[in-house]
Amino acid sequence: MEQVNVAIADDNERILDLLEEIINMDKELHVVGKAKNGEEMCQIIRNKQPDVVLLDLIMPKMDGISVMEMIGADKTVKKQPNFIIVTAIGQERITEDAFEKGAAYYILKPFRNETILQRIKSSGHAEKSVAPYTDYTVYAEPSEEDLETQVTELLHEIGIPAHIKGYHYLRDSILMAVDDMEVLNAITKILYP
Repeated sequence: MEQVNVAIADDNERILDLLEEIINMDKELHVVGKAKNGEEMCQIIRNKQPDVVLLDLIMPKMDGISVMEMIGADKTVKKQPNFIIVTAIGQERITEDAFEKGAAYYILKPFRNETILQRIKSSGHAEKSVAPYTDYTVYAEPSEEDLETQVTELLHEIGIPAHIKGYHYLRDSILMAVDDMEVLNAITKILYP
């Protein structure tokens, strides 16, 4: 199988490094560039011509939607990449907008490493046969069984952003309580002796 070139854009350096580490675990994938903002990503796309771009929606200087618009309208870009949105924003209106602008997949943070690798591979060799704004594939909708995704969506729905301190502790504690009711019983005994 031919190697898939991937570029990554996220304003969180820890997420950038994590995504690069995940991609480097697979011999069929190669990271050709990393960007902390949308303007840097546009330059990487023009210069490196990646097959796939992992793109956060909220970034300084230029957001992810604007990157897709700019690259889609830029006639000097010889090869349109497949965009995979990796973000903490799960609002339906924003998701629809991302697909209208050319996103192939939409993955909510926190994500599973395997999901990232599968989406990159499945979109990496797909040829675009129609205009970039209208060419999109199946939405990576979480299954009913994916408790982690459901908890994440619930936290976002009630207004707890993923970047606040303690977010991951809260999410992990909910998952622990669901997996093992004894954890919840132990906490209750501590709080109400």
